[in-house]
Amino acid sequence: MSMTLLLWKAPHVDDPDKAEALLGAWYEHGDDSAFEPSPDVAAVRERLRATWPDDSSSEKHSNDSCPWADLPIEDNDRLLALHLRWGADGRVLADITALARIHGLILYDPQGPDIILPTDPIEELTNIPPFKLVDWLKISAIVLVLSGLTYAAAQIPVGWLRWPAVVIAGFFASAALFVLGCMIFGRRITESDNRRT
Repeated sequence: MSMTLLLWKAPHVDDPDKAEALLGAWYEHGDDSAFEPSPDVAAVRERLRATWPDDSSSEKHSNDSCPWADLPIEDNDRLLALHLRWGADGRVLADITALARIHGLILYDPQGPDIILPTDPIEELTNIPPFKLVDWLKISAIVLVLSGLTYAAAQIPVGWLRWPAVVIAGFFASAALFVLGCMIFGRRITESDNRRT
């Protein structure tokens, strides 16, 4: 099984349904005349070939790192159709998306369907939003309540009931305390990393 990604420069479409309609003739007859030729399409194709050769005799293709399901990638400056193996390295998808953005290409994923425009904002995945006061109060209350339950369980006079209750309540109290610690130290690590950059 494989997944397909399609890239082109123009015409500009920003809706998966419009992209699907635009691709109708190509799906049926291989007719790509609806797309304008662009050297950017060829540039992306060549960059991908340089990183992951689509020649079956290539040394890089002989191991499992080759992402291509169909070889070779068709020489076309209108529409670039990439057929990727399921389970291909996530870096391949990231590189394709980055190259499409750099060269101003529209990236269409018919499996979604989803369309990624070169003007779409890049999400800042490394920025962790600060916790709100309500988050700190909630986790602190949970830690206090579960610690209180653990103490109360330790006061049960019947031994066979006390120890399982202590273990269960203690486990949940420890988990809540762990979350609180992650919130404190995770925030400190992020802040120190931000200061370094």
